Amino acid sequence: MSTVVVGVELGMPSGVLVTAAELARDLKARLICVHAQSGRYVTEKLAEGDLLDSADPVGEDLAWELSLSITGTSFESYAVAGDPAKVLAAVAEQQEARIIVVGTRRSGLRQKVAELLDGSIALALAQKQQRPVLVVPLLGSH
Repeated sequence: MSTVVVGVELGMPSGVLVTAAELARDLKARLICVHAQSGRYVTEKLAEGDLLDSADPVGEDLAWELSLSITGTSFESYAVAGDPAKVLAAVAEQQEARIIVVGTRRSGLRQKVAELLDGSIALALAQKQQRPVLVVPLLGSH
């Protein structure tokens, strides 16, 4: 069975989740939602082994958002400590995902500063790993 990996965070536009769920359903693929917890601690190196084996469950609020937005297909959700681009790329590699789905950042000064400091997750994924990356724009999100 193929796999779709989607990067998730609390308060993200539901359109990203809907798109990932539709893609997984169309591909008859397993849907894995990954919340990268970059704020827990900063590390240059990810944990050894299968990241999902050592992952935590996502928080209740995020689990609730996922269950409201992802319908018509089953999904798994995990919280993994580390840089979002590195975490998503590693999980996709370990799970042999066909594609990684991410959303664009919200507009506004605060988000622009965050992107300047942290960089774009989508850009980092596109440059540093071999799997296709689907970037779902905010405009037209559900």
